[in-house]
Amino acid sequence: MKANFETTPFGFLAAALAACALVTYSFSSDAFAVSDVEGAKLLEKADDIRNPSKAYTMRIVVKSDESEQEFEVMLKGTDKTMIVTKAPARDLGRNMLMLDRDFYAYIPNLKRSMRLSLAQKMSGQVANGDIARTRWAGDYTVKVEKSDGKETQLLLDGNKKNLTYQKIRLWVETSSAKPLRAEYLSLDGKTLLKKAVFEDYKALAGAQRPGRLRITDTGGKESTITIRNMVARDLGDAIFSTTNLEKAR
Repeated sequence: MKANFETTPFGFLAAALAACALVTYSFSSDAFAVSDVEGAKLLEKADDIRNPSKAYTMRIVVKSDESEQEFEVMLKGTDKTMIVTKAPARDLGRNMLMLDRDFYAYIPNLKRSMRLSLAQKMSGQVANGDIARTRWAGDYTVKVEKSDGKETQLLLDGNKKNLTYQKIRLWVETSSAKPLRAEYLSLDGKTLLKKAVFEDYKALAGAQRPGRLRITDTGGKESTITIRNMVARDLGDAIFSTTNLEKAR
């Protein structure tokens, strides 16, 4: 007589273990699921880590194969940035201003301001918008591509004009929303333009924030934006005007 394996004690044990394994697998596959709504909240937190909403100033150094420049950056709210060149001496007076998504640069030898794009190159692999305070939350529609409990991968699709990058693939730390790295993509969402790494987290303006942004193009050339300090300050609206571009020092 053929034994029915499932009716033996070992058979019951094997079936129970198999059922537990199935439940565990099902739970594990969904344990780290992050909804698009939760992804949008992560993005808001990542924005606050990169750029606190209050007014503050930064001293930054932009280094590329072409040059090394130092700037004082004054920021207020989410839409005002004044960038004052501090070094090298030959570039003094070449100041820049962002109002919402409008970007201006003062050219001393022409004695006038020019309107530029946030996406235009500033130096090396660094675009104007990489220095000015640009926000992710609100300017991009968020889709969660994957999450493993440690990192969450977001796809950001620009919903406004004149953005620095129209599409961004962004990785954030799931527990803290710290931005970790990004891929800046073309309009088709497939062609890679540049990669960025947010690193050297340290205490800046009362919180842990990335002290350096490393940007690499597809040819392997690299530029860095290093934050030397970040200090909360009261800043008047008069600072952020095209008439102030020429005299700001």
